[in-house]
Amino acid sequence: MRRLLVNDCLTTIPGTRTFWHDLQEWFGMEFVGGDYATLAEKALGIILDTSGAIADQAPSVIIRNASWFPPMDSPADIPTISLLQDIIADGPQREMQEAVLASSHAAVFNSEFTRKHYGIVNKAYGAPEAPVIPLPVDFSLFQPGNAMGLQQELGLPDGCVLWVGASQGAAGTVKGWDIFLHVVRANPDLPFVAVFKDRAPDIVPPNLRVYERLPHTELVKVMGACRVGLCTSRTESQHLAGVEMGGCGLPMVAPKVGVYWSGGFPGTLVEKPEAPEYTQAIRAALTHNSTPEMVSGMWRERFDKPVIKAQWLKLIEEVECSGR
Repeated sequence: MRRLLVNDCLTTIPGTRTFWHDLQEWFGMEFVGGDYATLAEKALGIILDTSGAIADQAPSVIIRNASWFPPMDSPADIPTISLLQDIIADGPQREMQEAVLASSHAAVFNSEFTRKHYGIVNKAYGAPEAPVIPLPVDFSLFQPGNAMGLQQELGLPDGCVLWVGASQGAAGTVKGWDIFLHVVRANPDLPFVAVFKDRAPDIVPPNLRVYERLPHTELVKVMGACRVGLCTSRTESQHLAGVEMGGCGLPMVAPKVGVYWSGGFPGTLVEKPEAPEYTQAIRAALTHNSTPEMVSGMWRERFDKPVIKAQWLKLIEEVECSGR
């Protein structure tokens, strides 16, 4: 059975794994990658022969990123599952997303927060609504560590507050880099740590330690040395970094975005995402009475890889049956 997985790449940071790796390995998928501008055409060239007919050994299902490249116009009997994990408000990219979803047999969202921005239903195989299947976390890697030992190894003090995001351009705005910086400056007695997916700023406050583009083996050390996780994003479809922090036992402080939208996570939901409210929540979280193992266990129940794999297996089997 041939299954295609279509996205620009599996990861953009060397030494890291993404959910695209998981899908490829779990379901024996053939990865098709490349530049977004030509990716749909490239994938279609694999599906069709030179006459435009379905090629021999046509795929039984296609899983694709719902964002950044147009519908592939694959033959009707090859069902497509589109994973949407990028919330776009309006404009040509939003129109492209909606065209992709409309041409797909099934849409999948990574959180309820993401789904509520689209309101798409899956018609092709009779599902009443598009499912929410979050991105998983490898809890064999992201798990509580020896905090004191990691603090000594990294030269970090006890009680660090950890933020993971970006500082440049639109990504920095979405991740709330300016809000985070305001929080850091408003609390000079608290130590903060920032891990950047892009580039760390040249000048930061003295109570902020910065890292950039860490591979997972190093990132988990930083998480294990910290005490509280912080999200200041203006919008967030899931906030995978927060689940990873939770796996390492950190209670989270976060606004109503992504997986935090409806509450019910180990930590504090910030109703008014401004520096004074974040400050109050952080100081409360530093006295959180749950053990790191309890915090990690609560996240594992919902985001462990076997849990997510089972949900995807059920969906893929349903879609393949309807398509063939």
